[in-house]
Amino acid sequence: VAVMDRLEPMEMPSYTDEEKVMIGKNYLLPRVMKESGLSSQAIKINEDVWPKIVRPLGYDAGIRTLERTIKKICRKAAKLTVEKGERSFVISLDNLKQFVPIW
Repeated sequence: VAVMDRLEPMEMPSYTDEEKVMIGKNYLLPRVMKESGLSSQAIKINEDVWPKIVRPLGYDAGIRTLERTIKKICRKAAKLTVEKGERSFVISLDNLKQFVPIW
């Protein structure tokens, strides 16, 4: 309790959906594709899909859910690359459920 008296609470604003999209596109997707053994051009996510990826089930202040979703997409793409030899993937609203079954 004595330590709590010395601490000052800080309010940290959550990321906006626009910030999450930028983080997903510019940082998370390239990093996860590399970790998954995919080329930097292997996955293209259409613009209209990003809002569904960023906010799939409701509001999430951080980016953990976004990162998990991107990892699922990359794992599925890597699996299809190994099993069927496919090399490039365009994620659209039509095929999103194929890559992330929870939708």
